[in-house]
Amino acid sequence: MILKGASLLHLDPPRLEQADVQVDGTVIAAVDRDLRARADEQVVDLSDRWLMPGLCVAHHHLYSALACGMPLPAESPHSFSDMLAQVWWRLDRALDPESVTVSALVGGVQALRAGVTTIIDHHASPGFIIGSLEAIDSALADVGLRRILCYEVSDRGGDRETHAGLTAHEHLLASDGGGQRAVLIGAHANFTLSDDTLSRCAGLAREAGVGLHIHVAESAEDAEVTGEPLIARMERLDALLPGSIFAHCVHLSLDELQQVGDAGIWVTHQPRSNQNNGVGYAHVGAFPQNTALGTDGIGADLFAEIQAAWFRAQEGGGHGWSPARWLGALTGGARLAGSTLGVELGRITPGYQADLVVLDPVPGPPLRSDNLASAFLFRLSAAAVRDVMVAGEWRLLDRTPLAIDVATLDEQARSAASALWQRMR
Repeated sequence: MILKGASLLHLDPPRLEQADVQVDGTVIAAVDRDLRARADEQVVDLSDRWLMPGLCVAHHHLYSALACGMPLPAESPHSFSDMLAQVWWRLDRALDPESVTVSALVGGVQALRAGVTTIIDHHASPGFIIGSLEAIDSALADVGLRRILCYEVSDRGGDRETHAGLTAHEHLLASDGGGQRAVLIGAHANFTLSDDTLSRCAGLAREAGVGLHIHVAESAEDAEVTGEPLIARMERLDALLPGSIFAHCVHLSLDELQQVGDAGIWVTHQPRSNQNNGVGYAHVGAFPQNTALGTDGIGADLFAEIQAAWFRAQEGGGHGWSPARWLGALTGGARLAGSTLGVELGRITPGYQADLVVLDPVPGPPLRSDNLASAFLFRLSAAAVRDVMVAGEWRLLDRTPLAIDVATLDEQARSAASALWQRMR
């Protein structure tokens, strides 16, 4: 097909262009003015619309999609470990096959409506380990999203759960994701992993030729409980693997962040979650170039996340990040996902995958290449997302998912959430 007459919002690097886009199969075939359609090509008129590349949530917890409204402890948790024990670990242990599947569907629809075309998920469901990644994979495939999955290995449930968590990766690792799905090896955090378990996670990742996906220094307790500087520990255990994702990194030193960047590891920043869990401010000014934005399970709205990142950084002293640098962190997710999936993502360029988002224009001052990054921060929102294409196929049209009946999903979600909350009690 040919997408005709749109204003192209190139995000990596920021640039505005008036051009047509030809889509052939799953890829962008041409970008130019006044492209002529062949007899067999559909023409989609996007005059007076904006077109941008699909976004990637670089660190998500889809299992929390049914959390809003769940029973909370009578008293507010006093520490991060209390928050985990009293809230999040109660939730994940109550998950069953139905709630894992429905959570992935609900989170996937939320993502589509926010212009997200790829989710990098970090999953935990101790009551349903083997088969959980397959359930998420199937649900996100139904929605039409690309996905990079892992199971959060931890020692908190004993040897049996640890072994099952490692085993949970094996089936999907052995199958071809076709550029739509990939697998990393998941691990919870240093403070819930023995030396042996973390070493086994790293060993499985090396054997499979993939990276780790792990929380690192989300709270100060990570290093306090471990009793050893985290990056030194991971280096000792040969767990600093290129292509890995270290989520949060709130309490790493400048030298540790430098070491992470030098190792070819990605850092993800989740400012809203950091505030919600009270873990402190991540000094992103020292984060490596390989930085991407995640949500840590607080929906999939990266428009809201990048705004929160900007305002939190300003409150913390600014650290010299320009709007363009923040936009670079946002688009970092697509670069990370593309390298993991083995496809080109994140640009409206011939040869790149046709993962595209149509936006309703937001009235305002003239939009130009030199103010596009600022406009993304202060002018755009997920409310502007109208249509979403993934791999050359429309998955959202006029804000409606094409493969999912939202009314039916709403009924399923209400039922599954009620049963999940009852198990939590």
